[in-house]
Amino acid sequence: MKTSVKAALLSAFICPGAGHFYLKQRGVGNLILVTAIASLSYLCWHAYQRAQLISEQILNGEIPLQLDAIYSAVTQAPVGNEAIWINLATAGFILTWIIGIADAYRLGRRQDSE
Repeated sequence: MKTSVKAALLSAFICPGAGHFYLKQRGVGNLILVTAIASLSYLCWHAYQRAQLISEQILNGEIPLQLDAIYSAVTQAPVGNEAIWINLATAGFILTWIIGIADAYRLGRRQDSE
């Protein structure tokens, strides 16, 4: 298997930046990995905060202990700045991953041709 394909597959299926580490491009690999982890960490933190808020509302009796009421609270879309930050973090994660795959493939092709 060509180096370019291995690098792209590592970045696609293992983690963002893995292909760069395989190609010994540690600086770029670290940048991609840290960006992806930061975006994913924010999304996980937000999900945790949202779950905590909903569970507190259930315990305080603000949300009845019924499946449809809980489902409605969980699926309620965020508004305002919260929605903007979630969308930015999601886009950042996806773009970082895609750019990592494409760049690992590009760098791998360069090494294949040498």
